[in-house]
Amino acid sequence: MIPLERLIDALASLLETRGYHITLSSNDTTALTPRRLLAPDCLLPVLMRMAEETWKRQAGQVSFGLAVEPDGHALCGQRLHAIHHAPLSLLVLCTDQVLQKVADPHGLMTVEALERHADALCGAPPSQPAAV
Repeated sequence: MIPLERLIDALASLLETRGYHITLSSNDTTALTPRRLLAPDCLLPVLMRMAEETWKRQAGQVSFGLAVEPDGHALCGQRLHAIHHAPLSLLVLCTDQVLQKVADPHGLMTVEALERHADALCGAPPSQPAAV
């Protein structure tokens, strides 16, 4: 299992070195800080689910072992607690592939664009059963 802080550090570095900027909407072009965006209660669960689906499409039915739980206070309603079955390098690579598909030529993307891509990409059931 990868410590989430290590994953957040690696993905923050990816966002910064690739020049990706994520905004809340096309009307609000204020770029959010990578560390805030990548918090376990912000976009990290969404990005990891999208990265997992990207990997599944390339490698077959392989799960990252995402431990995601509903959280009414989280930006997207979910909080990532752990990733059990994927190496850091694979997580960064798959996340980069996701971001490349969503970002415009200047590296800018909105949360709405991420949401549209997630809806298109993740039509399959999640990697873990929903809590009852």
